[in-house]
Amino acid sequence: MSLQIRNFRVSSELWKEFLTKYHRKASERLRELIEADLKMGEEITKVNRNDIETLKKFIFSTDNPIQLIGKVGIGKTTAIKKLIQNDPSHVFIVFDCHDEYDFLPEVQTITTDLKQSCRIRMPKQVSASKGLFPVYHNQILSQKYPENYVVVVEEAHRYPQVKELLKEARKFVKVIAICQESIGNFCPKIEIIPFY
Repeated sequence: MSLQIRNFRVSSELWKEFLTKYHRKASERLRELIEADLKMGEEITKVNRNDIETLKKFIFSTDNPIQLIGKVGIGKTTAIKKLIQNDPSHVFIVFDCHDEYDFLPEVQTITTDLKQSCRIRMPKQVSASKGLFPVYHNQILSQKYPENYVVVVEEAHRYPQVKELLKEARKFVKVIAICQESIGNFCPKIEIIPFY
């Protein structure tokens, strides 16, 4: 639901400066500022979608799971794809429900002897994907995986089990949950932003 504010007061000089700086995106930027203010206390690291070295640094600075958040089309998947292609030291296992990681070989199960990054192709149909994910969720939480393994869950908001993965998985494997909004405040968040 959108609300149009009609009695919003700001000095004309300040408003002109704001419009000059953000030109055609003034409304969007104002909305972002209001949302950011309402989320005070929620620490979110912002990383430019093209800054793969900084993204890598923040993802691997701890063994905590990570929520990679950002607007639709902002470049979350593109950033992770670039990270995978430029990081041979980690084995990424991607839950791919849109065939966006077709450069990776497919596997059906997660084993402890994988030597290269791969993908698990999830059904494109949401209900089928939601039905299959609990099997992998149980597998992920059933054993300790090698230190260089990273599980990437695309469209993480689809799966209720991701919340538990983000809370529990660090004992088993590194997890990156990719979604539009934060799933909760129990692990670090990295927001992918465009270059302004």
